[in-house]
Amino acid sequence: MRHDHTAYNKKFATSVSLALFLCIGAASLTACGDDSSSSASNEPTNAYETSTLEVDEKNHTLTWTTDNAKEMCVLEGGNFSWKTVSLGSTTQSAKYEFRGDTLVLYPLDNNGKQDTYGHMYVGGEAGKLYGTWKDIFCDYDPQEKATYCAQGAAFAVRTLTLSKGKRTLETEYDFEGYDASKNENLILSELTADLFRALKGTMELYIPGAFLNDSARVKSLIQEYKISTSSQTKTSIGFKMDGKEYSLKYTEAEETLAKDGSGRLNRVVKLSLSSGKTVCSLDFERAFMEKDLCKAENKAFLDTEKEIDGDGNNIELAVAYLVNNQADFEKCIATIATAPSSSEDEGYNDELN
Repeated sequence: MRHDHTAYNKKFATSVSLALFLCIGAASLTACGDDSSSSASNEPTNAYETSTLEVDEKNHTLTWTTDNAKEMCVLEGGNFSWKTVSLGSTTQSAKYEFRGDTLVLYPLDNNGKQDTYGHMYVGGEAGKLYGTWKDIFCDYDPQEKATYCAQGAAFAVRTLTLSKGKRTLETEYDFEGYDASKNENLILSELTADLFRALKGTMELYIPGAFLNDSARVKSLIQEYKISTSSQTKTSIGFKMDGKEYSLKYTEAEETLAKDGSGRLNRVVKLSLSSGKTVCSLDFERAFMEKDLCKAENKAFLDTEKEIDGDGNNIELAVAYLVNNQADFEKCIATIATAPSSSEDEGYNDELN
């Protein structure tokens, strides 16, 4: 598969051990974080998590237990309700060490095996565990004596506070800063390049590519495919390829941080690609669950998952609102393409992105 979307996910990209510390205590249906006040407002929220804490100073280990309770959209007897659900508690452990004024935490698995990488925090007092530490989104490899930092952590500030018997992890998201960083020229996006390739027979569309500027590849394909343009704006382009006239227009493209304080992304992409009387329309919308979406009238568009709650009961939860006609859109493109279609992958897997 051609796409390597490490760069796209860099907004909150992490190594395995970094991901553990960002998502400590989170239930399987959430990416990271929890905020018990999320139902009070549909404005974006930050993440705040508290856990009980045990410290073994002799062996330099931390053990914390988090109650995984949060407000969720529950499906019961055909009805949807927004209420607090507990998925039980999670206990995790880490080995700690100090490297100068930096606190390094190495995750421990259930058998007590230490992870290769340790996650790094600064801002506390050197040699003293208790205090307030700032996550710098970096991992330390003691074997290689190397530090690896996650790119693009500019939209989150994460603070770890440790005190006797208590651990607190608070995350603040820079929603305005994130909005200001987005790609404005949709015609020079990765998705536009994918659409050019689709018309030449390579069906490999990555819908979030609409938010990635890839002007170099778009311009390269215009030359390679001998595309002539008749009009072009930031959201539309008229062009000719292999003697056929086409029109591409983005009618809506929006990417926002989810309101649940998880750092995940809600996305809307709507566009049309036409030739002659044939108009192919893409309608994609994915929003992570919030109170206003938890309604029976949205049932056809709610993505659900089955879970077991803290009492051992089977429950069904709506975790996202999803509209996606990509399969039909691709079939339509095949009818106006200049070459037979061939798919190199299975398309965009929303669950992984």
